[in-house]
Amino acid sequence: MSVSISRREAALEEWLLLFLFLSAAGWVWEVLLTACTTGVWVNRGLLRGPWLPVYGVGGVLMAAALGRLRRKWPAPLLGALTGGAVEYGTSLALELRFRQRWWDYAGLPGSLDGRVCLASLAGFALAGWAAAALTPALTARIRCLEGRERTILCRGLCLLFALDWSWALLRPNTGAGISWPA
Repeated sequence: MSVSISRREAALEEWLLLFLFLSAAGWVWEVLLTACTTGVWVNRGLLRGPWLPVYGVGGVLMAAALGRLRRKWPAPLLGALTGGAVEYGTSLALELRFRQRWWDYAGLPGSLDGRVCLASLAGFALAGWAAAALTPALTARIRCLEGRERTILCRGLCLLFALDWSWALLRPNTGAGISWPA
C-alpha cells in the first residue's frame, strides 16, 4: 500500500515531528537538570510520556519566526521574547485548568508572578540562538525520511501524544518535584 500525500501534508508532518522532537528534547533537558541538581530522577511535566509540550511550542514558534525574521531580529532576543511568552502563558493556563503549578520562579531575580524569571529568559535566549543554528539541519533530517516512513512515524507519535494528553486531562502527572499547589 502506498501513501501519497500532498506537499502541504508533508509540511504539516515536518512541523509536527519538529514539535514532538523539541518536546522530547525539553523533557530530556528537564529530567537531566533535575537529576543533576537534586539527585532525584523525576518525570517532569504534565504528561506521562517523554515530552514537555511547552518546549515544542516555543521551539516551533522560534523556528517559524526565525525562518522569516532571521535577518531582521537577533535570534537570542527573539528566543527570549517567544520563550518567555510561551512559558508565562502555559504556566497561567495550567494553573487555571488544574489549580497547580509545574514550575515556580518566585524569589528568583526578575521573577514575574513566579512564571518566568531572568534565568529562564536567558535560557530562552540561548534556545533562540540554537534554533537559528540547528533547526535547519533538523528539518533537513526530517525531510530525508521517505514519505511513507515520515507519515507512519508522525501518525504513530501523534497518536501516542494525543493519548498521553487525553490521560493528563483526567489525571495529570503531579507529585513531589513535579508540581506545587497554586
